[in-house]
Amino acid sequence: MAHVNLLPWREEQRQKDKKQYLGSLIFIALIVFLAFWLLGEFIEKQIRNQEFRNNYLNQEISILDAQIARIRDIKTTKSAISQRMALIEQLQVSRNVSPIMFDELARIVPNGVSFEKMSRNGNRIELVGISESNNRLSSFMRNLQASEVFTNGELSSIKADAASLNAVSNFKLTFSLSAKVAPVTIDEQNEGTN
Repeated sequence: MAHVNLLPWREEQRQKDKKQYLGSLIFIALIVFLAFWLLGEFIEKQIRNQEFRNNYLNQEISILDAQIARIRDIKTTKSAISQRMALIEQLQVSRNVSPIMFDELARIVPNGVSFEKMSRNGNRIELVGISESNNRLSSFMRNLQASEVFTNGELSSIKADAASLNAVSNFKLTFSLSAKVAPVTIDEQNEGTN
């Protein structure tokens, strides 16, 4: 009987296995905790890096927005200056139009035709006047058509004045200045394109 072991070796083995199991479990739990902590730190670092990039991009975008606003202001100013320059050029070109127009009217109007009212809108002229006879008015219309200063003569109305002792006629006439004398204005160009 010398070989019979009476000590509770199975209980000791269970205790030993239990301690080893708990040690392994704690070790694995620590490794898992450490892995999750490292993963969390990595994700946190990525988030911080992305926030830094976003802030940098937002700063650059605000700088570009300011530059775009400045460019818009410059374009607006440039457009206004271009319009002023075009107006000045137009005024330079058309400054001699009135003297040329009145000189030509004085040359082509026959005796017996007089004007009561004259209005000009751009290159379009409207005359309201009196003619002693239809022949004189016809002569004026022929002279108007032959003129290099005027174009598109159109007699809108002609009425005999019954109240007058003389046989006079009231007339309304519209015509245009030729492009040689008065170039097309900016407003007329815009109306033509619309």
